[in-house]
Parts: sequence; structure tokens; C-alpha cells
Amino acid sequence: MQNINLKNKKKSSLFANFVNNVIHKPSPEVQKNFMDVSLKIAGTIKKICEDEKLIINIPYQGKNFWNKGKNYESCFVDGGVFSSVESSSAPFAIRSKSYIVKPTNPLTDREKFEETIAYMGDLYDSKNNIYDLSEDPYEDNQLLNKKKDAARIIFEIACLVKHVFDKQKFDFCFLHGPLQTPVMPFSGPEFPQFKKQVVKNILPFLNFDKKEEKINERHFINIYFQSIQFLLNSKFPIYGIVERTNSSVYLKNLLFRSFKKGKVAENDYNKMLSTMIRYKINDGNLFSLILSDCQALRPLEVDKQIPTRGLGGFSEWETQITSFPKIHVGYLKTNSHQAPIRVESLKKSKDLIKDYEYILASSKLLPNYGFPAGLDVVDKAAKIPAWLGRAAKSYYSKYYLDLAIESKNSKNISSALKMLQGGRVWRNRPKAGKVKK
Repeated sequence: MQNINLKNKKKSSLFANFVNNVIHKPSPEVQKNFMDVSLKIAGTIKKICEDEKLIINIPYQGKNFWNKGKNYESCFVDGGVFSSVESSSAPFAIRSKSYIVKPTNPLTDREKFEETIAYMGDLYDSKNNIYDLSEDPYEDNQLLNKKKDAARIIFEIACLVKHVFDKQKFDFCFLHGPLQTPVMPFSGPEFPQFKKQVVKNILPFLNFDKKEEKINERHFINIYFQSIQFLLNSKFPIYGIVERTNSSVYLKNLLFRSFKKGKVAENDYNKMLSTMIRYKINDGNLFSLILSDCQALRPLEVDKQIPTRGLGGFSEWETQITSFPKIHVGYLKTNSHQAPIRVESLKKSKDLIKDYEYILASSKLLPNYGFPAGLDVVDKAAKIPAWLGRAAKSYYSKYYLDLAIESKNSKNISSALKMLQGGRVWRNRPKAGKVKK
């Protein structure tokens, strides 16, 4: 291959600079440095884990496990969301589903789906909105995204709450995603409350029939806190399973615990912490170097909430945010070529090996998959179909155009047509290399 001589080029290009940087400059060195740093930290962390006896082997019996595993009744929970933002509307659909399976039941009753909660509305419509709609200077797309995230989180946890509230009996219950999410991003003064009827419908244990209602009682942070507290009453184990993680919550808590015990010097602790932040080393990529197939890390009790001290107007939530229960976080490596999955629970497991053995066996049901198969099933079942989303968007746009035509106002019609067009059209752009004479 002919060498590219970049030194003789008087006028440089982005592509040439990019190739030169990749081949001759720091990229390979940075990557090698990242690898060296990761291996060095992994060696230190592995020694700490071994000293603390945190690494455990989980038995895997293949298909023989299901001789006993077929007697377990398990529930898998996930949520699906559709949203679209137009100039005139913000249609929004959300649902949470449960996939319940017990292999020993008759074929017709072995598996069932429950659509626990479903909602269809418009985030711009005061009558058909999941939130109390108020005129607010902070109302923008960023706030809309927060509203969608908060609604999804609440609907998913409401599904778990319903199973506990109805006193259903499972051997295991799994949520696709974290069991507790940091709530500080939702603590701003602009974030609205859920509507009273919505909360009553999805969280039946909350009593909103009383005469007086406290300020912000229907706020996301409060009902999320109350829901998690209610889940502590569960008679069956509930786990949140995270497939891909960019978090370093386990590493940071492990290092801090070792520092407090005097096993890591303060200087070394600060140096490792800053190195992890600098190189963006997280639990997933580091524990991939430490754990082998069918190995797990014993859960650590961690605080996932970010305090709001010093954030001015957000301080009204300080007491409640710091009152959230701690979460037990562990990791499980389900195959040799994928990062470990994160396993979260609200309570300490009564039989950790048994619980992790089930998670491991259900993660190996599909070749090279490495994630509980039931969560894959409910994930597909809960999703809002793309064709339905496209149809809803088309309907809203056409309805707006009909209204514009009825108004007989040329500017309204032009605005509606631009909305249908969806921005600049590629076919109207000049073709490269061709100049009209």
C-alpha cells in the first residue's frame, strides 16, 4: 500500500489530519495506556475482592438445573414508551407489562402476559395529561424528556407494587433495569406533580381520599419514595437486572469501604479514584477483567441517591432524598465474552447462591445471550410498536393540517405543511458535481 506523505501537503484536510492522528500520534498510545491502567487497577481491585471474600462461584448445571428450576414461578417486568413532539401536540403512550411463567403448569397456563398499567395521552393537553399542566417558563423539550423518564420509572415500579399489593406469590420477580434511580434530576422547581387520579389508579396503596393534601405529595420524588418503601414489604425477592452499565457505583463503594477499614492508604485511594474518573473506568469494563464465567460479586449496600445540599431551591427534597433505602448491588458474569450484568435488590438475599443460580441458568437459555431470557420476552412484549408510533404521528399531523385548511389562513396552512414535510427535503437540494447552466 502506498504511503501517504502528509508533510508535503500545503493544505491539510480533516481526513488527512484524522488519519495522521490515528496512525502516528497519541491514539494508540492512549488506548495502550488505558489498557495498562485498567489492568493495574483490576489487579488492586481483585486483591481487595479476594481479601473481602466477595468473589463467589455460582454453580451451573445446564439443563439439569431445570429439574428443580421448573418448579419456580417467576415474574418479569418491563415498560414501553412512545412519544413524539410536534408544534401542536406531544402524544405520549406508556405501558408496563408482566410476563409470568411457571414451567410445571399445564401448557395453556404455563405462560401469561399481564398488561398491568397503560396510558395514552398528550403532554400538551390539560385534560388528557398524566401531569398537572401549568404555564411554566421552564416548559421545553428537556423538561418533556424528564416527564417521559419519570412516567416510565413510575409505571414500571407501579407494576411491581401491584404484584405486592395483590399478594401474589412468586419465587422470583425481575425488573428490566435498575431497581432504584437517582432522583435529583427531577427535583427542580419546574417539575410538575402527577394528576391525582393517575396516582390513585396506578398506586392503590396511596391514600388520596383524605381532605387535606400535603404540598408536592403527588410529585415524582415522593410517590417514587413511597413506592420503594412499599416494595420492602414484598414476600418474594425482587431484583433489578441491568445488562449494560456505565456506572462505577460498586467500585467507588468498594474502594471507600477499604479506605475506611485502613486497607487502602488515603493517597492511594485518591489516586485510584481520580484515575478511574479520568479514564472513565466503570464496573462493567473492570469486572470483565476480574470475573470468569459463572462467577459473581457479593452485593454491597450502596447509596444511589445524590444529595441536593448546596443546590439552593432544591433543598426542599433534601430530607426525602437522603431517606431513600440503600440498594444491594452485585455483579454476575453469565458468559466469557460479555461484561457482567448488574443485579440490584432492596433487601439482603436470604439465599444468594440459589437466587444467582436461577439468574445464571435463565441467562444461559439462549446461546451466547447472557441475560435472563424472560426479560428479553417481556421487553419485546412491552415495547410500543414503531408502526403504531408512526401512525399516531401521521394522524396528529393530518388533523393539524385539516384544522389549518378549515381556518382558510394561508400562514396556518403553510405552517401545517412544513410540519408534515418534517424539515428540509433532500430531493430539493443541489446535486453534487452538477451545476445548472
